[in-house]
Amino acid sequence: MKITRKKFLVFNTISPMLIFNKIVSLFILLVCVTLCLVSCDKKQKRSEPQIGLNNYYLTPGTDLTTDYKRIASVSPQVTEMLCALGCKDRLLCRTDFCNFPKDIKNITSVGGINNADVEKIISLHPDIVICSSIFTKRMVQMLEDASLSVLSFKEGNKIEDMYSVMTILGKITSKEAIADSLIADCKKRLEIVSNNCKQILKTTKSDKPKVYYVVGFGSGGDFSAGEDTYINEIFTLAGADNIAKNAKNWSFNKEELFKNQPEYIFVRSEDKETFKRTHPYSELKAVKNNKVIGIDDLDTQTPRSIDAIEFIFKTIYKIK
Repeated sequence: MKITRKKFLVFNTISPMLIFNKIVSLFILLVCVTLCLVSCDKKQKRSEPQIGLNNYYLTPGTDLTTDYKRIASVSPQVTEMLCALGCKDRLLCRTDFCNFPKDIKNITSVGGINNADVEKIISLHPDIVICSSIFTKRMVQMLEDASLSVLSFKEGNKIEDMYSVMTILGKITSKEAIADSLIADCKKRLEIVSNNCKQILKTTKSDKPKVYYVVGFGSGGDFSAGEDTYINEIFTLAGADNIAKNAKNWSFNKEELFKNQPEYIFVRSEDKETFKRTHPYSELKAVKNNKVIGIDDLDTQTPRSIDAIEFIFKTIYKIK
């Protein structure tokens, strides 16, 4: 009986230690598994363009201070800005929608924006691929799987967003001075427009001219630029009152168009004559008063936006 009791006491003494060791082992195993899962999860998500506070996505590990020499552009905005910075010779490719400057068509096209030929881009061996957020996550994944760096800009709706893109492009091409100069010129010209507009309204004691921009028209519905769009920003900076500023998802009510009767109507040049002769738009006062104005590239967020703002301002305030 004593021997049995002794064994029992020994068992009671060792048992808690065994249990403690097992618990510690299980805990360590769980920590290792968790870390492994987190690591795998990060690898799976590494190429998803999660655009943060800086309004752009950049492949992890990519340096924005590098002077990139071989650039693949999959954005009309980026293509135009790089040319303005004097970096056209660094462009390996463009999209079918990159149309400025005119001689840009001499550079190889990789197709559309959200359906670009990714394999063709990869074959060009660029140092970096620059696109907009229209570029799909799958396409970004394919490029990063091929060990390429991607810089993707979010579509902005303010003129400051355009300045930000220009600043970053100047940084990655060592053209900061040129970028700063272009931005300063834009701001100076905008200040002149703003001051002139305020003076005119103060002198004439009149309201801002009402305008309407035609994005789409006809049996398929009417579409225009609401207040959360870059196009509305352009008209606002030009001193215009956009009657479609309350439009949601670009959709606008035809009854509202006729009720507000804009003094000026702006439309893509190629659609101007068709719009003017299409019923019921032909009955609008602006059409009858020959105040339908053709204008292009309003949605291309580049320094040329200032040209558009000056043009609109001079048109609606009758300045020659």
